[in-house]
Amino acid sequence: MTNKCVIDALKQLKTYCAADLLDKLNYAIAVIEKLDNDGVQNPLKTDFTSLAKEGK
Repeated sequence: MTNKCVIDALKQLKTYCAADLLDKLNYAIAVIEKLDNDGVQNPLKTDFTSLAKEGK
């Protein structure tokens, strides 16, 4: 499954989403779009520990 596939599915879910959850859904979409734009193709298998060390 690709990030684009997930983003498209989440955007389709917006149609059926309760109004009080739209901000949360939009946030999830923005996070996955950011990861995709930054070249993270498989976020579930990516090791982000090096990023945490850089931020210290």
